[in-house]
Amino acid sequence: MKAVCGAALLALCTLVVARAAAHEERLLVGKVETIDVARKRLVVVGAEGGERRRLEMTPETETLACRAAPALTAVSAGALVRVKYVEKAGSPSRAESILLLGGGR
Repeated sequence: MKAVCGAALLALCTLVVARAAAHEERLLVGKVETIDVARKRLVVVGAEGGERRRLEMTPETETLACRAAPALTAVSAGALVRVKYVEKAGSPSRAESILLLGGGR
């Protein structure tokens, strides 16, 4: 009985660690290449290294902008942003927050 409980506990711990590793929170600073508010998609090209990242936006995605409407409408192509996103294996990356650092067009 103890061996079964120990094995079950070990399996549970392994599963929790694997799930935690599968969700990585990251930051990306760069320019907005495209934004499609209707489809809730954003493409950002990193300022360093030119990493290109396509991100999904959800109703929980927070948009922060100084002296502008705090909504996705404040973000435009060419804008300098800092995006906090979650990378999950097997799913599109999900934007957690978008901070508008500089204007676009």
